[in-house]
Amino acid sequence: MIITMLLTNAFEMDVRVYKEARYLVKKGNRVTILCWDRNEYSTLNTIEERDGIQVVRFRQPAVAGSGYWQLGAFLKYTLKCKKYLKNNPTDYIHCNDLDGMIAYLICGKRKPYIFDMHEYYIRGNKIKQSILKKLVKYFIKNSYYSLYENDGYLNLYNSNITQRLVPLKNYPDLDCLKPLEKTISDKFRIGYHGCVRGQIPEFKALFDACKEMPDVRIDINGGGIDLAELKELEKKYSNVFVHGPYNGIKESNNLYQNTDVLYCGYNPDNPNYQGDAEVVKFYEAIVTGTPMIMTESLGMGEKVRQMEIGLTTDTRDADSVKKVVIQMKNNKTQCQKFRENMLTLSKNYNWQNAVGILDKVYQKRS
Repeated sequence: MIITMLLTNAFEMDVRVYKEARYLVKKGNRVTILCWDRNEYSTLNTIEERDGIQVVRFRQPAVAGSGYWQLGAFLKYTLKCKKYLKNNPTDYIHCNDLDGMIAYLICGKRKPYIFDMHEYYIRGNKIKQSILKKLVKYFIKNSYYSLYENDGYLNLYNSNITQRLVPLKNYPDLDCLKPLEKTISDKFRIGYHGCVRGQIPEFKALFDACKEMPDVRIDINGGGIDLAELKELEKKYSNVFVHGPYNGIKESNNLYQNTDVLYCGYNPDNPNYQGDAEVVKFYEAIVTGTPMIMTESLGMGEKVRQMEIGLTTDTRDADSVKKVVIQMKNNKTQCQKFRENMLTLSKNYNWQNAVGILDKVYQKRS
């Protein structure tokens, strides 16, 4: 079976897509990923093979997460996909995220498609939410199957729509991320590893909370629309290090080995983080045994408290963040207990079990 994936991100940034593609290749499928390389100075090969996956990079400079400002670059990427699909046969098109789905629509393909929903898209004002709800409904209704990460979709539509939904939680793959002993350091290391967007108030609260703690080191890894502002903020603090994008496939283990506590400060008003929503960092922290500082008002905050795997606080208030940092920094016994609880729970967050749903999604059609 030939499967072509549309990915409006760099291949190296989206570990979920790599994990799915690698599984499908192991099952005997031919998988090609058409990805959007926004880096103007990228030295990566335009076409290469990774673990049996053909990776095709369309270089179109833009800033990830900049919304409408990258519309022109997005259209150029989409037209390149359209040309590729015209000249290369495929059995299925696997559309990652809502923008990947829109790219499919512009391409005008009529091949069966899989809608892979990495997050919850129904947000904004009432008019925007209404439009997005109808658009997502249309894409789910006409898909062969739609994969979902956020359970909110189950309550959004009737059974005629939800019958096409199948869950695929973005649990860590033990081949990419596994529990390892932390490296030894004379610093208390707080890390954030992921896309940086819409979290400036949370990061600033953390930076201010720790600015007078010479025994604390803060490392921020990841690209996104907040990166430029974070780089400017970095200059004001001696113990803050903003590193930019990283290779999630190759570098995640090392990052978590050198992280004592994972900072999970999220916008409490963002629908992506409401209710039962769980972000990939939540899973990564559990699997690697890295205690969390989590935004207290979120559903994930309640889970952190119930499972005793970290502390929660108002992550927009520097004084509140300071209190939990001091508590975790000075109470190694408590942090070790959090870590033990996480490693016990980690078996429940198993990618190898979850990804088997793709066998159903990509069953041979008669």
